Amino acid sequence: MSQYDVVIIGSGLGGLESAYILSKEGYKVLVLEKNRQLGGSLQIFVRDKAIFDTGIHYIGGLDDGQNLNQCFKYFGIMDKLNLIKMDMNGFDKISFGDDDKDYWHAQGYDNFIEQLSKDFPTHHNELKTYTKLIQEVCNYFPLYQLREDDEPILGTKYLDVNTKDFIASVVSNPRLQSVLGGSNPLYAGDGEKTPLYVHALVANTYIESSYKCIDGGAQIERLITKNIKANGGEIRNYAEVTKIVEKDGIVTHIELKDGERIEAKNFISTSKRRAEHPSAGRNIQHP
Repeated sequence: MSQYDVVIIGSGLGGLESAYILSKEGYKVLVLEKNRQLGGSLQIFVRDKAIFDTGIHYIGGLDDGQNLNQCFKYFGIMDKLNLIKMDMNGFDKISFGDDDKDYWHAQGYDNFIEQLSKDFPTHHNELKTYTKLIQEVCNYFPLYQLREDDEPILGTKYLDVNTKDFIASVVSNPRLQSVLGGSNPLYAGDGEKTPLYVHALVANTYIESSYKCIDGGAQIERLITKNIKANGGEIRNYAEVTKIVEKDGIVTHIELKDGERIEAKNFISTSKRRAEHPSAGRNIQHP
């Protein structure tokens, strides 16, 4: 029966990042993954020798000083990633079934406005207003900016507005409204349900900079995994957790499908199936 400081259930990016941080701080960490491949949405598959990403199709915020660039530097992988920067004038193309024209999302806010103004010349000022507010929303969240802020986020200034209503409030052209909402599929967005801040944080990331992983996003998993192991952490695949056992509100151990029992002081579950463990105790965290 093994004893760890922290056991992390699930090897998606959140689980791996947690494992890296904790192992770097000297904790004895174990990551458990039920599948063969690690990485969650970082996984890839191959068809006819072509590599396909399951989730990481392109990545934003990777230029110097931007948030993901700083995060990946902390995890020790930024200078090892095999990346290519996407087209500055069109990292994403928005198309409609009833329209033969393609509309492009460009990198850099000034360029973003300029390129869309070519298709919507009378709405240049509205695009300026839209981008200004998108950046304002992002500045409302210090953690997104990797900025310390002792003041908590107060009020619901950007929390009780949906994406569709926000875009319609600053842009009058229905087609341009749809173009600006064209990134919704990236995060399964629903215009009437998705909060404005979710749209803003995602759109800002890609407008700031957009990169594609050459040979797929699985390289992110491989590099972080290597660094976790270098910190003394352990990672196991084919290790499906079937039971979380608690006593007096504290999780004492977990059990794997093969019957193995693993103890730890704390547990982190990255699984979306948390509802299957309603008795999980106070020492199990769900990021």
